[in-house]
Amino acid sequence: MYTIEQIEDILINAIREKKVDTIREIFQEYNIVNLAEIFEKLDTNEAIFTFRILPKDISGQLFSYLPATIQQRLVEILSSHDVSEIMNNMFNDDIVEFLEEMPANVIKKILSSMNDKDRKEINTLLSYEDFTAGAMMSSEFMELHSKETVENAIKLIKQQANLVETINVCYVIDSKRNYLGVVHLRDIIVAKENEIIENLVTEEDIFVHTSTDQEEVARILKHYDLTSLPVLNNENRLIGIITADDVIDVLVEEATEDIHKIGGVNHVEGSYLNTSILEMVKSRISWLLILMISGSFTGYILQTFEDKLSAVAVLAASVPVIMSTSGNAGSQSSSTVIRAITVEKLTLKKNLFDIIKKELLVSLQCGLVIFIVNILRLLLLSPEGMNIQIAIVVSLAIIVSLTLANIVGGILPLISEALNTDPASMASPVITTLVDAVSLLVYFSLATSILKI
Repeated sequence: MYTIEQIEDILINAIREKKVDTIREIFQEYNIVNLAEIFEKLDTNEAIFTFRILPKDISGQLFSYLPATIQQRLVEILSSHDVSEIMNNMFNDDIVEFLEEMPANVIKKILSSMNDKDRKEINTLLSYEDFTAGAMMSSEFMELHSKETVENAIKLIKQQANLVETINVCYVIDSKRNYLGVVHLRDIIVAKENEIIENLVTEEDIFVHTSTDQEEVARILKHYDLTSLPVLNNENRLIGIITADDVIDVLVEEATEDIHKIGGVNHVEGSYLNTSILEMVKSRISWLLILMISGSFTGYILQTFEDKLSAVAVLAASVPVIMSTSGNAGSQSSSTVIRAITVEKLTLKKNLFDIIKKELLVSLQCGLVIFIVNILRLLLLSPEGMNIQIAIVVSLAIIVSLTLANIVGGILPLISEALNTDPASMASPVITTLVDAVSLLVYFSLATSILKI
């Protein structure tokens, strides 16, 4: 058994020496995903040669695993006949995903290379609203009629096995194409040959409609531990399925978008290295400007209490500690609640007081530890001018600020969800800016009242 590095050397040498039999043998024996990563390293002429000598079913699989930039380059160079052969060996949902990232001239070339039936199916899939079940479904699935016998069903499965996404789960319809439920291949195999498929149907109530949001699709698949999910139209007729591999792509995309929002970056499609500098600037500059302007509130508070800081100079040294601790606490609670909203379906109406209670208890216990550690830190490590009274003021300010930050960080995502906006948009940048201002007000208010300045 060769390592990936050895396979790469053998394949690239075979391509350069035009050893057709060796190339085909490698693509038939080894994992297509690993081979696609090797294929990315070929120059244009080597890539075109490889595509043209591979069996069409393998070239279709290979194409679906390539980055969009390489896919576009290949389509622009290959003949319409070659493009048609590739598309004929790809599943429709993979074609749609590919087309969504292509410029108009590439889309036109691909659609013109298809027959009328395939072109109509692709255009139908492209017409569904983005981020819905309709936009991500495949129209190629194993369909059985309810009155079919097991014997005939097995023959049909054998005939269509290479034309559909999965045969592990078969979808049952009646004479009017109304969806009745699913039949698992295992149940078909063990049933008697004269058994009617309708008698083997299960899970008839688990499905989504074309307008269902993709996050809800992912939740249903996970909740019921399914590998695929039927998609119905508005008339409750079966028109497609969504498989687990499609949902994994959605989860990665959603997680990436949330991470960007939590970091104060507008979501950008594509990889980091392939994104242009201008797109990067556009994704970041709006939040930087908003946070810079909102940060002026913090500066205003510092100016307002400037005389207090000058009266007790050691107070100024603790400002960064208080702001960073409360900001970090707010980010922790918001991240935790955002995750809970997604996974556990928390809502403002049902869970507001639960979250306030939990964050309050967490804050008090974390605050107690921080209070003790901070007093010891200030008394042992701080410069002259620090005394127990100032240490208590600073530590109390941290506890109060931390508590408020945790509660704010927990509530704002709930409010965002209730307003039908993305909870991730209420994450670190917004919460940190808000908490900074609140923590300074708390700190200076405590200092003013306790230290009498």
